[in-house]
Amino acid sequence: MPRPPIILPIAVSRLSVGLHVGLGVGVIGVLGWWAPAWLAVSSALIVTGVLARVLRGMPYGELCLMPRDGAPPAWGWRDSPHDGWREIDLRCDYLGPWLIGLRGDRKRFWLWPDSAEPARLREVRRVLLSLD
Repeated sequence: MPRPPIILPIAVSRLSVGLHVGLGVGVIGVLGWWAPAWLAVSSALIVTGVLARVLRGMPYGELCLMPRDGAPPAWGWRDSPHDGWREIDLRCDYLGPWLIGLRGDRKRFWLWPDSAEPARLREVRRVLLSLD
C-alpha cells in the first residue's frame, strides 16, 4: 500500500528571522562602537540590504513530500492552496534535530522547528532517515 503524501504548510520562521536580525544588529553595534562613523553607517546600510534580501527570499507556501518505495521521494511545491502542485527536484543535504536542509535547482529550504507543524516535520524526518 503506498504511503500518503505529507503536506507541509511552510510559514516564515520567527526563529530564523530573529537569528538573522540579532546577528545584523550585533554587527552594526560593534561597528558603531569601534569603527569610524562613515564605515559604521555604510556597513549598516549593507547589513540592512542583506537582511531585506534574506527575508524576501524565505519560502512561503506548501511543500508536499510523496514517499515512494525503493526510490527517493518526489517533492511538490505550491505558493497558495488554490494553485496546482509543481513538481520540484529536492534533496536533503542536512538533517539535524532542529533543522532540515533541502536543496533544489533554484531554491533552498531550511525547515525550522516553527516553520511547520512538529508532527509533520517528524514525519518528514522519518521518511528522510529511511532513505539512508
